[in-house]
Amino acid sequence: MDDVKQRWSSRKFWAAMFWQLVMVGLLIAGLLPVEVFEALTWLLLGGYFVGNVAQKWLLKEAS
Repeated sequence: MDDVKQRWSSRKFWAAMFWQLVMVGLLIAGLLPVEVFEALTWLLLGGYFVGNVAQKWLLKEAS
């Protein structure tokens, strides 16, 4: 499977998109301060990136 298809079929990707959508909804509704939104977005992106790097590293080690 090529990179694009694999990324779009990833449960991790869709989970990250779901939580980002929830946070955007809370931000628009005024229930989440901008500073908190920014911090959570950076944490979400960082966690997604670290998860991908760790997954690739573990798969490479298993091969």
